[in-house]
Amino acid sequence: MALNFRRKFDSVWKYLPHPIRWVIVATVGSTLSIVGVVFLFIPGPGLPLIVLGVAILATEFAWAEVVFARLKKETEKFTVQAKRVMKRRRK
Repeated sequence: MALNFRRKFDSVWKYLPHPIRWVIVATVGSTLSIVGVVFLFIPGPGLPLIVLGVAILATEFAWAEVVFARLKKETEKFTVQAKRVMKRRRK
């Protein structure tokens, strides 16, 4: 069912005029990123929302692609470092 929905969504999304896609992506991505920043200061899933917002923005904006690539790179570095620390603590 989810795969079927994805196919229908992709077929509709592909035929929307670029300015409409641009506005939708900008609105949804920016909203998620702003809500994520707010959730950094109040309880809530701040970082995941910021990453999701940037990922959505990266579908239409080149600057967001660069930011998203940097986020992925830094996340991988952090993950490797955290695994190394956890390994040391287990010994």
